[in-house]
Amino acid sequence: MQWRRQPTLIEKLDLLVRFWELRVRYEALGMPLDKHERLELLSLLQLVASGDESPPLEIIDTSRRGIPVQLTAGSGFLSGELKDLAYDRLIVTTAEPLPSGHRTIVYLADAVTGVEYTLPCAVAASRVGSPCVIGLAPDGLPLRAHFTVPSSGLWRSPLGIGRTGNPVEA
Repeated sequence: MQWRRQPTLIEKLDLLVRFWELRVRYEALGMPLDKHERLELLSLLQLVASGDESPPLEIIDTSRRGIPVQLTAGSGFLSGELKDLAYDRLIVTTAEPLPSGHRTIVYLADAVTGVEYTLPCAVAASRVGSPCVIGLAPDGLPLRAHFTVPSSGLWRSPLGIGRTGNPVEA
């Protein structure tokens, strides 16, 4: 029997973000997909349809380490950890619950690959506890972007002022 490595949470997220992006563009926004994107969407649909069902919030292992995330909440932000995800749901633990139906944006960054994700979601379910467990349903067009960290000792204007390509030494 050959051992097969399970995908990491960030690898699974990356795949699902692409699936959600294509699905939203196809279904909700009415943006036409080219031939390759349609084939990719069908392939991803088959892949996610063959996956496991989302576990109930009650059996989520909150002691397992997750990926740090930030969520918009009211007039500020709420820190949490992404614990699990499936094609229809993200499981996040936080210090405070969010009410069902609340719309939020989940932000997370992967420093290893230099990719950041912005995921619009709606609270599908919430369990009060220590920590609180929140089930989020993807609700909009996710964004996936690369970020770069400037070289040590170099400063670049966040406003884009000045010539590009000429960093200023600190």
